[in-house]
Amino acid sequence: MLRELFANPALAGRRQHQDLLRTYLREESIAPLPIRRLAAAHPETADAVFRKLLRKPGFTWSEHGEALLRRRKPWYYVNEPRPGVSVIGDRLRALAVGR
Repeated sequence: MLRELFANPALAGRRQHQDLLRTYLREESIAPLPIRRLAAAHPETADAVFRKLLRKPGFTWSEHGEALLRRRKPWYYVNEPRPGVSVIGDRLRALAVGR
């Protein structure tokens, strides 16, 4: 639904789309990454989506997006984020499995 919303900002007027994006902004179990990725994938519509959701006609993702995420997800920014996956080479992999 969020991909649909960012692809078609007219959907921002629908309650279920608004509620889902608000959930992504509010929930502590959801990191900012999905929102960032959607905004990056749809730079031409991200502003319109957030303007409608936040009721702020002057909102632009490039100018206000990071502040929005920091305000809505302060817990995420307390510590430096760590990668969820680490890529290791063949030699280190062999050592890790005990070869």
